[in-house]
Amino acid sequence: MPTDETSVLRAAGLGVAAVEGDPALDKLTTPADFRRAEEWLAGRLVSRTGMGFDVHAFAGEGPIVLGGIAIPHSRGLAGHSDADVVLHAITDALLGAGTLGDIGQHFPPSDPQWKGAASDLFLTHAAQLVRNDGGIIDHVDCTVIGEAPRVGPYREAMRSRIAAILNLSEAQVSIKATTTEGLGFAGRREGIAAQAIASIRRPLHD
Repeated sequence: MPTDETSVLRAAGLGVAAVEGDPALDKLTTPADFRRAEEWLAGRLVSRTGMGFDVHAFAGEGPIVLGGIAIPHSRGLAGHSDADVVLHAITDALLGAGTLGDIGQHFPPSDPQWKGAASDLFLTHAAQLVRNDGGIIDHVDCTVIGEAPRVGPYREAMRSRIAAILNLSEAQVSIKATTTEGLGFAGRREGIAAQAIASIRRPLHD
């Protein structure tokens, strides 16, 4: 049995010549080959950080959706979609890191097809755009800003849900919460805000 293409050519009486090639075209067979390829790829990627912010007012009856999780609350949140400030903020952070616009460009509130839409659709889309551009998502961090409801009891469920949407490990997702000490719209319990940061690596484009 021939072991490779050159064996077939030689068996057919044809000559085989070697020419200098690009190391990027090296065959990947052994674990060491893959480690070398990963090191080469890492050297061609640059780090990018994006920020996202979202806010929604309380309106109607609960529950509310935060981080893809329905949380019992006496009031709901007003919004064209499901008003998930956490997923909206992370979506914008990823789009910003990838220089891919903002959530309003991709999912305009004037478009009726997004009425009541689950925000995991938005986050999945942003993550896919980053990856289609050759990017790697390293970490996302989001702070929920509001007096109520308490985020602590739902933190791990939110981390797990966001990690699943982004196809990351939970160790790559951070969720925090804070109040405004009674100041501003959040302090008056008029709504909830969220601020997010996303870190990615992507190829250096011209």
